[in-house]
Amino acid sequence: MLVAILAVIAAGWWLWPAGRPLRRADRLRLAFASDRANSGDLFALDSAGRLVNLTRHPAADWEPAWRPDGQILAFTSHRSGNSDIWLLDLAGWSPGEDGPPPERLVNLTHHPAWDYSPAWSPDGQSIVFVSERDGDPEIFIQNINEPDAVQLTFNRETDQFPTWSPDGRYIAFAAVRGGAAEIYRIRPDGTGEERLTPPGRQGSYPAWSPDGQRLAFVSWDEEHRAGIYVLAADRSVGEPRFTASAWLGNLHWSADGSWLTFTGWQDGSHEVYALPADGTGPPVRLSAHPAWDDGLVLNPAYPFQPDPLPPAAPAPPASPAAGGLAAGVNLADLSSAYLVNDLGAGWAKGYVNWATVEPEPGQFRWIDPDNVVKAFGDRGLHILLRVHGTPAWARPEGTPLSFPPTDPDAFARFLTRLAARYRGRVAAYEIWNEPNLNYEWGNQRPDPAAYAGLLKTAYTAIKQVDPQAVVVSGGLATTGGGSDTAYGDLDFLHGMYQAGVRGYFDALGSHPYAYGLPPDTSHPDGLSFDRVLAQRQVMLAYGDDSPIWITEVGWVLQSHWDLGEHAAIGVSEAQQAEYLVRAYQKAGSEWPFVQAFFIFNLDFSLAPWYLSAEPMRWYAILNPNRTPRPAYTSLRQILHHNEQGN
Repeated sequence: MLVAILAVIAAGWWLWPAGRPLRRADRLRLAFASDRANSGDLFALDSAGRLVNLTRHPAADWEPAWRPDGQILAFTSHRSGNSDIWLLDLAGWSPGEDGPPPERLVNLTHHPAWDYSPAWSPDGQSIVFVSERDGDPEIFIQNINEPDAVQLTFNRETDQFPTWSPDGRYIAFAAVRGGAAEIYRIRPDGTGEERLTPPGRQGSYPAWSPDGQRLAFVSWDEEHRAGIYVLAADRSVGEPRFTASAWLGNLHWSADGSWLTFTGWQDGSHEVYALPADGTGPPVRLSAHPAWDDGLVLNPAYPFQPDPLPPAAPAPPASPAAGGLAAGVNLADLSSAYLVNDLGAGWAKGYVNWATVEPEPGQFRWIDPDNVVKAFGDRGLHILLRVHGTPAWARPEGTPLSFPPTDPDAFARFLTRLAARYRGRVAAYEIWNEPNLNYEWGNQRPDPAAYAGLLKTAYTAIKQVDPQAVVVSGGLATTGGGSDTAYGDLDFLHGMYQAGVRGYFDALGSHPYAYGLPPDTSHPDGLSFDRVLAQRQVMLAYGDDSPIWITEVGWVLQSHWDLGEHAAIGVSEAQQAEYLVRAYQKAGSEWPFVQAFFIFNLDFSLAPWYLSAEPMRWYAILNPNRTPRPAYTSLRQILHHNEQGN
């Protein structure tokens, strides 16, 4: 493969001399990405106002970037089985029904780690992009005539969304430092890294103005509203040019500097917009489609007119899931809360660490759960809070956070305060996490009777102050017959009932991970999605007809990283999509005792505190560049179909 690519490079098909006549590409006014055809594809608008489907591939294509001469699109593609930077030659080509021929496509980067977010150098000879080949998102440059990339940033934090200054002297990027995103710049040789945004001013999605004197970026005000700001040459930041009620991103300038384009979620879906760069007028909505439209870039060879895009055929209809199964997601970043609405789910699961909220007896710091409840509540979501983590003062010295509290009354007092504070706002509480695993029970042998006592304490305390709240038992890990590090889930459930737990929870929590198997496949040791059937039989044996809530379920993607015990059960992106949709349909249509289905997870791939080899990132249904994976697209079709009453 490398020999073939170098042969193409040697042929010089992309080395466009000055003055070469522009043919087809100058008639493509703009490009953007969308999952209108059930996966990410590139689309363009031609000079006649027609929408052109540039790529058609089962794998996803996202993040188009025009070469400065308007002849080539660089883009992020998953067609090689991971995420790479590809190039599409548009000169003299009239897009047809089947997408570009192979000779017009070149896989520029070749690395098993994920590469994404390309941007061109002003001379059109190099591309700056994000790569995770160093174990976390870093900035790299690759000359299009060379097989290897050069790493510019070196740290253990997140660097993303690079863009080249028009004079070629600098690369601006969003850098997460100490948990906050700020705008930095660096020279193409890797020297001179410095922060550009003023202290305390967060920022992301930088975009240089055509004259190189200003830098547009997305930031947030005191009320966490996203806005488009401009950093002047003197590094001052004035008032926002536009403020949104939801997410903004992917900023780009028109060639004459009079317009800014961006992606926004302002009208109930991801659409592309154009904003007068001076902020004197409202944004113009360019697309109107229920699909995820994103990353609009203007062809520098064509004058921009902010005309709405023509409508496109909707995606094929989705098969609905039967029943009234509640859908929810586990998510890490509160700024992703709007995506729960976009997905069509009605529930969001957040986390309350008792140790963080009450670090000393009677001293409460509510900022974290307050932020969770506000972020979810502002989106009209039903909230499930998982409560876990014992403060050091409430457990034996030298024990870990997951060790259960030694004084049940202390836990009861905390839950009483928690439930009273969020009465009427939090719909449900999940008590602890996977208590049948050693490391979730203080790195000791799990004790079903002790957990039953903890759950009784929690149920009594919560119900006394909020009788309407649903109390869910900690989701049981699917562990079959158990091991040295795990208690068998059915045996653990028997032990809970034998300890008198019946009547002290409203729903049984379950985590029926399928260990890479399809949702319709049973495993002889119970390591499959249908483990909830066996758990249900244990419940009925004790006369308990309470419902089951699936508070976590998901399939991990294949990765070249060592994901430990998750490595052997990885699936493809297409399989992840198929299995999650089928699992949701199966639970909704075949298991009436299952009331809730929480996907694990929405966005752990975006969390800057997780390195590339963290398995939870590979369960996510969003990519690290915030684009949707096929599972997200497929689930959105299903869930919105259900919203519309089939």
